[in-house]
Order: sequence, then C-alpha cells, then structure tokens
Amino acid sequence: MSGMPSISIIIPNYNYGNYIEETICSVINQNYPQLQLIIIDGGSTDNSVEIIKKYDKQINYWVSEKDNGQADAINKGLKVATGEYIAFINSDDVYLEDAFELIFTDKNSIEKDFLYGDILIGNTLENAKPNKSKKNKLNLASLINFYSNAEYIIPSQSVFIKRDFLNKNNLNFLNTKLHYCMDLDWYCRISLHKPTVYKYKKIQSFFRINSQTKTVSQSLKMKNEALALAFSYLKYLNRTERNEFFVNRFIHVYLNMVYQKKISNRLSSLVLMITKSNFRVLKNYKFLGLLKNQILQK
Repeated sequence: MSGMPSISIIIPNYNYGNYIEETICSVINQNYPQLQLIIIDGGSTDNSVEIIKKYDKQINYWVSEKDNGQADAINKGLKVATGEYIAFINSDDVYLEDAFELIFTDKNSIEKDFLYGDILIGNTLENAKPNKSKKNKLNLASLINFYSNAEYIIPSQSVFIKRDFLNKNNLNFLNTKLHYCMDLDWYCRISLHKPTVYKYKKIQSFFRINSQTKTVSQSLKMKNEALALAFSYLKYLNRTERNEFFVNRFIHVYLNMVYQKKISNRLSSLVLMITKSNFRVLKNYKFLGLLKNQILQK
C-alpha cells in the first residue's frame, strides 16, 4: 500500500454508544498505513466516551465537549485534519473491509478531487442491501432535486475529498446553520468549483437505518431544509436547468396532491400531467405507479 495518499477520517458522535464501536473498528481494521482517525464527541451522556477511551491508542485525536450540532462537530474535525484526503462518517455507519485500499488503488481515483460511490443500506450490516443510483451526481442541477427524491443525494459515507482542493477554494467548513442538509450544501458549493470527480464502482460503505436516523425521525424537516437550499442555488443554474427544476417541482407537488387525494378526478389529472410536463412525467416511477393503480381501479 506504499504510495497511497494519507487519509483523515472524522467521526462525529453524540449518544451513539450502541453503534460507535463498530464504526471505530471499521476504520482501525482497515490497517491503512497513513491514517488519521479523529473523533468529535458532543458531550455524550451514554457510554460513548468509555468506548472511545477503549481505543485511545489507535485514535489520533478525540475530544468530548458540547458543540452546536453535527456540522459544528465535523468542522472541529476538519480543523485538525492533516490527510491528503478527508472524509467523515456518522457514528452508526461502517466502512467495509479493505475499503480504503480498494478505493485508492483504483487507477481512476488517482489525483481526483472528489471520490464517492454507492452504499449498502439496512438495519444491520448482515441484512444490508445495495442502494445504487444513477442520479447522485456531483452536479448542482442534480443535487438540488434531493428534496423530491433521496436518489439525488451523494452518500456522505462514501465520500473522500482532496484537502488541497478544499483549501484552494475556501471550502473547508460546513454550514453550521443547517441541521439536516449540511452535506448537501457542502457538495453544492463544491460542485460550483468544478472538481475532478470519480465514482468508484464497488460499494465500500454501509448506511445504517435506525430510529435515530434523521431521514427516518425528521424526514419532513430534512425535505423542507433541502427545498430551501434548492431555491437558494437556482441563481447558479442556466435557463434550461432552471426550467427543468421547475418542471420537476411541478411534477413533485402535483403528484403529492394526487397521492393525498386532494384532487377529485385523479385519473384525468394524471393524464393531464403527461402533456403539461411534455411527457417528462413518464420517467417518474411514482407517477407511473399512481397511473397504473388508477387505471386498474377503473
């Protein structure tokens, strides 16, 4: 593994004592030679600190103190990160075996500014299933559609970013005003600086779904924050991209109204949408499902 870049891995944590040991071990057990492991704990009141201390000798830097949320915790880690590439992973998620070696021995990843991939998703690693998407591109016009479909988000568990690129473009920190979509905002800002990008083919990380996961417990607040972000970035899109956004927005809103039975003649409304959206709605799986159900009911 000689000649591979140094990596800084940041683990933000607050009261995830049930999972953090598995996350820590997934980093340590990579046996990657040039690894800086950073853990930023927000003053946990469970057994998190006890677990962190257990691995003290294998952790390069850790602190347990009150912070102002996940973005603030990650920023604290970014301040002390020294690796050529930096990454952060939530304290209930996991890197797969030999992930770092496989990513950085891939000839296509050499010197790229932004590396990412697809993920496994599930309650446990044992029952996890691949979650692949062709829509999660590091492209602003694509990213801002996350509010309508999770397939547009780049999974943060899979991301490695060149620190020099962040330094050069003043992208070193996440927006601490955001509570749910700080990673989405970061990727939007990064995309504006046109980094070199590579999406590696083999899945190397696992995203755990549990009752504390924000996408489960606070999904509506997350979608609202994502939508607000989308509108804030519209000024950076060209006319064609803005038109495409508003067509997608129309489809999303209208479909929700039909789905929630706020429109009486649902079949006619769905057929009308085909022409109003210039047939683009036919690519929307939610629309096709509703249309099929309405036809069968008739």
